Amino acid sequence: MTNKINDNPIANIIDIQTLQESVEVECKQAGGRDGHGAVPNDMWETYSAFANTRGGLILLGIKEKKGTFTVEGITNPAPLIKNVWDTVNNPNKVSVNLLSESDVRVETLEGQSVIAITVPRAPRQSRPVFINANPLNGTYQRRYEADQKCLPPAVNKMLAEQEEVRDNRILEHFTLDDIDPESLRIYRQMFIDAKPQHPFLELSDQEFLRSIRGWQKDRATGKAGLTLAGLVMFGKWDAIQDALPSFALDYQEKDDSTHRWIDRIYTDGSWSGNAFDFYRKVYRKLTVDLKVGFNLTDGGQRQDTTPAHEAIREALVNTLAHADFSTESNILIEKHPDFIGFRNAGLMRVPVHEAKAGGNSQCRNPAIHQMFLNIGLSEKAGSGIPKIYSNCKAQNWQPPHLYEKDELNQTLLELRMVNMVSPELHQRLIETYGEGYNKLSELKRTILMTAITESWFNHERICSLTSEHTREVTLALSQLVNAGYLESAGQHRGKIYHLKGVEVPTPDNEAGRNISFVLSPSQAALPLIGSKTINEVPDLTEPMPELNPPVPELVPELSPSVPEFDLSASNLWLELKEIASPIAQNSGRKQKPDVQKAIIDLCTKSAPNCLRLSDIAQLLNMNTDTLRKHYLREMVKEQVLFLAYPTIPNHPEQGYKLHKD
Repeated sequence: MTNKINDNPIANIIDIQTLQESVEVECKQAGGRDGHGAVPNDMWETYSAFANTRGGLILLGIKEKKGTFTVEGITNPAPLIKNVWDTVNNPNKVSVNLLSESDVRVETLEGQSVIAITVPRAPRQSRPVFINANPLNGTYQRRYEADQKCLPPAVNKMLAEQEEVRDNRILEHFTLDDIDPESLRIYRQMFIDAKPQHPFLELSDQEFLRSIRGWQKDRATGKAGLTLAGLVMFGKWDAIQDALPSFALDYQEKDDSTHRWIDRIYTDGSWSGNAFDFYRKVYRKLTVDLKVGFNLTDGGQRQDTTPAHEAIREALVNTLAHADFSTESNILIEKHPDFIGFRNAGLMRVPVHEAKAGGNSQCRNPAIHQMFLNIGLSEKAGSGIPKIYSNCKAQNWQPPHLYEKDELNQTLLELRMVNMVSPELHQRLIETYGEGYNKLSELKRTILMTAITESWFNHERICSLTSEHTREVTLALSQLVNAGYLESAGQHRGKIYHLKGVEVPTPDNEAGRNISFVLSPSQAALPLIGSKTINEVPDLTEPMPELNPPVPELVPELSPSVPEFDLSASNLWLELKEIASPIAQNSGRKQKPDVQKAIIDLCTKSAPNCLRLSDIAQLLNMNTDTLRKHYLREMVKEQVLFLAYPTIPNHPEQGYKLHKD
């Protein structure tokens, strides 16, 4: 095995084979009408889309057709580069120039010149980035591999995010009567414990709230009242609902074997419903059975807070302090046996890699963050995310996963409460990869650990395990394959990575032929088993009259073996129909969470067999394309479901299951 890996990012990121996996690479032929080259008009839609999402790489001189890339080259790049600079600096064409000189360059690929344009993510103060001087009709975002025009609500959301602070807004006609007195009393006691000599302790409730930015008076207008921060942190539930009709806080503890919650705290009106009380209730739930040891101080006393406690506390505070409370999406905290998930509405205000590095704080709700900081429950601005990562490392947990869901306008953080590398796994890694393993980057070691512990994986799986940019993942996978650490199978989005000797199931190999599927009745037989009682199913073993008896010696060739739809298969199909019936019988608009839950329940009942796409569609009375594009693809991406044939995602006989074998 060779351990030499080329770390030149330009030479690798524009390698034709790696382009097929990256959402954030767009290729344009740029041939022009005369074939001598021209900047295509739709390139600026891609510029807008990349700038408003996560940035990306535009390559001029490469033809893409159905996932296949061909280098056409640009004969004379200079005029195209001049056109790029002229256009990007024209405010009537592009709202803002994000490019520096190093972002536009000529590269050689397969002996021909191509123009590479690196588009950075725009800072929130510059978003939306739009074209043709029309933000409502010229703003785009990147969705999978396409540039999607933004609707006015999405554009208005970007414009609102330009506002520096969101929680200092004065809420007219909201007074101290809208504050939950017990919440404020407990907070003031915690303030005393944290800062026993602080002058704020002598103030009245209203003056105390004013001092911590929970109550405010506008000197210019004379308007006074509770701030958004004061109401969200300490308000009564009915008052919070009046100000923020979509406000919702939700904690769920889930049993992964059933995918149902076994404990829940949510804003149902039975308690104050404010963020401070939610924090106190949920933090206890998250840490009550935390399986970590305690530390000793220098004086030998027990210290109850460990790096694990601090990481969970900081993650919970960050979720509340960075949430966009003006949207319809709720805050959700999920506790699983081996990880905790934190979700808040609103995208991050700085890129993930900057948040991990720390120092650049752009908190959406700084007053709420300061309120937690006052009582010792948070780190100073700009250091919270690095603290979460360092504490997880100190606890020997796997690195956290911080990411965004652009299409849902959500930020998610996952803390994986499992050891990063056990001594046994470390020894196996050294035996498999040699001493060169220790010299690889953290990302490449993560990839190889995944290869050891999982049968196979794809690009999206690694992206779910790291906060590195997707282009860095693409580059690392390509380098590991070239160096002989990994092998790959499949093409484009169906590309799978694995160790040597691992057979990835396909319809044509032994691993694929060993996969078992749920047996469904034929369309002709379906009405016969519509009843809930299996006694109404006809005896399928009763001999039928032979009108045209086959020639005996030809039977094996003309009648291939078909699994018998027996009593057991009939019973299972009826149970699946019962599970699917609420969705199948709903003639109105189906709610996405309900459909997703039904799919999970169907796959759970079908295990260990796979369910075919056509069977899921038949059971739920839904279109196969709708299911695949709007439900199954997303659930596979999030590792909720797994494909029977992972290298052929669009195979007509594709099957779905809950667990990878």
